[in-house]
Amino acid sequence: MIAVLGEALVDLLPAGRPALWRAQAGGSPANVALGLGRLGVPTRFVGGLSRDGWGRWIRDRLREAGVVALGPCGDAPTPIARVESDAAGEAAYRFYLRGTAFEAVGWPGLPDGVRAVHAGSLAAALEPAAGEVWARIEATDAFVSFDPNVRPGVTPAAFREVFWGRLGSFDLLKLSAADLDWLAAGLGRDEALARLRTAVPWVVLTLGAGGAVGFYEAHEVHVPPPRVRVVDTVGAGDAFTAGLLAWAEGAGITTGAAPDREGLAAALVFACRVAGLTLERAGADPPTRAELLAKGKSPCGT
Repeated sequence: MIAVLGEALVDLLPAGRPALWRAQAGGSPANVALGLGRLGVPTRFVGGLSRDGWGRWIRDRLREAGVVALGPCGDAPTPIARVESDAAGEAAYRFYLRGTAFEAVGWPGLPDGVRAVHAGSLAAALEPAAGEVWARIEATDAFVSFDPNVRPGVTPAAFREVFWGRLGSFDLLKLSAADLDWLAAGLGRDEALARLRTAVPWVVLTLGAGGAVGFYEAHEVHVPPPRVRVVDTVGAGDAFTAGLLAWAEGAGITTGAAPDREGLAAALVFACRVAGLTLERAGADPPTRAELLAKGKSPCGT
């Protein structure tokens, strides 16, 4: 079982006309939980949820994927992220978090049987959620995966110090090139990456159109991106993370096995394929295990 800690929110995406928006369930950790559930991995989501209509929708969507949402659940409204495209065609976000379920406290503890914990994004960077996230990471002996998922303008500069000081807590660190550049803050990318590799056993860096590169001990593997017709980049990074964790769970990495070079390559290829199918859809809509098999993709961990 994998427990995912963090925020769930609603993305508002342009619907083709000015002032017209389409709602899509989102939040990086919630997207990862959804992706894991759809890939058949027993998953629990821990994070603030609302009892409002959008909150019920998010919980129903997770439940349909087999994910159990543990809450806490309260009356504060569901947080919102307004999503637009920047000049490069990448998703740009404006968040509305104050006074919402994002600020819920009193999260439940990790359930029995958890073999891996995934966390990150805004909930790991902004209080009071950050206190809830880090307390659970500190209390667990399970495999810990982390994705900083930096949002410039929202992620506070003070998070850099938190991040570098917490590297010893992670077994797997997944981050994008943009995340790395923001976190490096004065360090060169190569120097920052070397520091990460020294502190974290398994580091995966996503490069957008450049594919992904993974590092495990002395192994370094680069894989190209799959060839897909890109409809929307929203949620693709989270789908990649879900694919990576699903492969790790299936291959026994979350219970102590170590990937060799071939295993590292297989993990990256699988994660890229999961992300690739997500890129072909609008919004954060990761594929199911059956959809991957229908496309001729190998199931995770095999």
